[in-house]
Amino acid sequence: MTLDGQTSPGRTIALVYNTDVYLHRLRGGLLRALKVEGYKVYAIAPAGPAVSAIEDAGATFVPWSLPRRGVNPAVEMLSILNLWTIYRRIRPDIAHHFTPKPNIYGAIACRLAGVPVSISSVNGLGYVFTGEDWMSSLIRPIVTMLYRIAFRLNDAVVVQNKDDMSELEGYGMLPPGRAVHVPGGSGVDVAVFSPDAVTLAEVVRLRKSLRIPRDAPVVLLVGRMLWHKGIREFVECARLLGPRLGARFLLVGPTDPGNPAAIPHEQLAAWTGEGLITSLGERTDIRELLAMADVVALPSYREGFPRVLLEACAMGRPIVTTDVPGCREVVDDGVNGLIVAPKDGQALAEGVEALLGSSSLRARFGAAARARAVREFDDKIVTEHMLSLYERLLSGGAAVPHSAS
Repeated sequence: MTLDGQTSPGRTIALVYNTDVYLHRLRGGLLRALKVEGYKVYAIAPAGPAVSAIEDAGATFVPWSLPRRGVNPAVEMLSILNLWTIYRRIRPDIAHHFTPKPNIYGAIACRLAGVPVSISSVNGLGYVFTGEDWMSSLIRPIVTMLYRIAFRLNDAVVVQNKDDMSELEGYGMLPPGRAVHVPGGSGVDVAVFSPDAVTLAEVVRLRKSLRIPRDAPVVLLVGRMLWHKGIREFVECARLLGPRLGARFLLVGPTDPGNPAAIPHEQLAAWTGEGLITSLGERTDIRELLAMADVVALPSYREGFPRVLLEACAMGRPIVTTDVPGCREVVDDGVNGLIVAPKDGQALAEGVEALLGSSSLRARFGAAARARAVREFDDKIVTEHMLSLYERLLSGGAAVPHSAS
């Protein structure tokens, strides 16, 4: 039921992502909740391995032709036209877009197709705004202009942390009264990601499969293999601590060849060859890997609201992360983890060593992390925020109630 106790019979909603995998992983709970609420739910993304899982969650999957990378104007226009055609066919009452290209193209397609309500979610500012090289400097004004246009076509723009909201306002991209701060990112299913959900026997088997000695400390980083995730600093930390402490440093996550900040396969292989890290690539057993980890590290340069830290909290893992937007929203320094300076491998190593050197500190931080996940990051809480926003906009209300701060 919605907050006013009413379901939404006949309402149609479209959730739009740049990949089906991330749509399911990050918004599977929302898909299921919308179905329960009585919405007809469409999931729109390029078709991939998660289509069946999306349909099992109760949504109708609609494939969308969208190149994740590339700036060929003809191809990009075809993507907008294809989305407009989809909207004309399914006639959603509301469309919610996630990730940069869907945010921009979706707002345009909604306006052209006459979709009543359009929403964009900013899940972090990404390479264009965090990069310091010539390419990001070149692209930034163009993306800023496109966001400025798209966000003015939206009824609401959802942001995950207030630093991003302030920066977007500073760039003049957010229209007054349309920015909605929804904390908790995409949330996490605290029943699925729970210390009780993984047995000791499963952890022992996982260690054996990865050839990690039973008593070797494990430090885990989960994320895309991009420089601005702090991979360089993680490797420096491994170089400083690995041989001395006998610790194993695991990198888990996909490469992203189309991203200018992508780390080449050859570099990952070279680090592995030196014995500094073990690069596992993309995995589906994140929960079990978190259960095996003694410390979870994310030395990122900037985040929206990092999913892996939510999952680490839910699994009761102590965290070392950086003092940057997104990360500092998840970790209370000295309570459920440690916050260190960004772009500083030595500082990261000091934080990791402090946790590896004290089992009681790890246990205390882990318990506090789990408690905070249950209290603040449960995906049911985030879903209620979203449902409330949808109902408010569909009933003709403002994105931000007048009583909101």
